Amino acid sequence: MRTRLHVRALSALVLAALILTGCGAPFQLVFPRIFIEVDKEGFPTVAGISPGMLAFFGLDPNQFKIDPVTVGKLTDSNLQHVELLFRNDGLYWWANGKALVPLTWDDASFDNTKDLITRFLGLDEATSGILNNVLLPLARSMEQNIIIRFPIKDGQAEIPLREMGGPLPAPGTTVDPSLIGGLRLTFDDAGVPSIAGVSFDEIGRLAGADLSAAKLPPDTIRQVQGIGIQHVTLRTTPEGIKIWTNDKPLPTLRWSEETLANTADTLASLELIEPALGAAIKQFVPYLNRADVDVVLKFPTGGAAPIPEPAR
Repeated sequence: MRTRLHVRALSALVLAALILTGCGAPFQLVFPRIFIEVDKEGFPTVAGISPGMLAFFGLDPNQFKIDPVTVGKLTDSNLQHVELLFRNDGLYWWANGKALVPLTWDDASFDNTKDLITRFLGLDEATSGILNNVLLPLARSMEQNIIIRFPIKDGQAEIPLREMGGPLPAPGTTVDPSLIGGLRLTFDDAGVPSIAGVSFDEIGRLAGADLSAAKLPPDTIRQVQGIGIQHVTLRTTPEGIKIWTNDKPLPTLRWSEETLANTADTLASLELIEPALGAAIKQFVPYLNRADVDVVLKFPTGGAAPIPEPAR
């Protein structure tokens, strides 16, 4: 009986995906907000389902628990709620109602991400087909809004939630760059990076510094090489941080002056972050849209034909 129900549920998902994505017609299904209430001990109540109810159904509530120390620091930081909004064009988020830098995509970058996930996970053809042709297209057709609420610090007034259906953060305007630069790291088969042909091992020896944190595990290098990634490019632009694997664009961290300032203020206010790091974030993050910087990570090709880097 249980297997039959699973087959029926999967069939319903396939049918729904075909209907929602058929003929290329855009369709957006908007769901009510889901509220996740986190108590002082770190136990979440999801859509009214309490830890006690989870235990009643044989689930261990501790599996979903957040470290109480973390919850306490978020409370002391007066982080009252975080909102996540998944849409067909991106993932948007707000902290205490203030818009942060969203992650946005178009059809090409979304499809490239699907392909990258499939190759990284090494999914078989059947699982890959269900993920790429059913689950992910169905997810893009569903607008889902999640609110995570934390305990309110004593003496603090409650901060209202963003109005559902309200405006999304607009893209930033073009500004002239005040910082132009670039960094190219070339990794060898052992995962050791080099700059301009000089290995980090040599740089560390000459400088008397431990640069081992910059190394990648050899297994990671083999995995990247196995799925054909020759280089990863990160580029700051007035629009945001653009990312490519080889010459294929991935989703963009799309910023504006408002979302950069809000993100910097939010991160700097968190007691989870060291004060010195928070001060640096507050000082520099708001001006990232004025930087024109390329960071290229190059990996061994294993003799494959070279793939051109993204054009500037």
